[in-house]
Amino acid sequence: MKQYAVWFLCASVSLLPVAAMARPAPAPAPAAVTAAEPTLPPLTESDSTFAENVSALNTFEMTISKMATTQAKRPKLQEFAEKSLKMHTTNQTTLAAMTLKHGLELHKDMSPDEEQVANDLKTQNGGKFDRTYLDLEAQAASDALAMFQNEAESASDPELKAYASSTADTLQAHLKEAMKLGANKPSR
Repeated sequence: MKQYAVWFLCASVSLLPVAAMARPAPAPAPAAVTAAEPTLPPLTESDSTFAENVSALNTFEMTISKMATTQAKRPKLQEFAEKSLKMHTTNQTTLAAMTLKHGLELHKDMSPDEEQVANDLKTQNGGKFDRTYLDLEAQAASDALAMFQNEAESASDPELKAYASSTADTLQAHLKEAMKLGANKPSR
């Protein structure tokens, strides 16, 4: 399991340069944002990096949670996965609409490392799948919690700051629930 914690830390750090690859949103904008042109000034590099990292993390967590809704052995874990999938889908939609107003279209692809972890998880079953999924969720929530708390304190954009603060509270509850279901304590 430590290899997943190390992977997750490395993957999080490797996503930092992703903000440099951000591109302006194409027209027309999604229904959530009606303007074809950005309505707000561009996000700072720090805020853009945060948004890109969160987007990648959401994609990863939606992927593994979707698997767990059918592959998890324990019904309680399937319920947890459904809640996680819904939470990260809503989180992704909210973040994408917010950043699009600043002209930043978020990437929706997992990194090769994340794809490998998801593919490894796909091959597991029974109790091993349950343990690995829970540990991945706990580690991801712990890592994300630190990012969100930092962004809640340092974000330049007021809307992004409020989003980070409220989402940090949700992540804290998610982490507690994963621990209650039997996840190993995440490494820092």
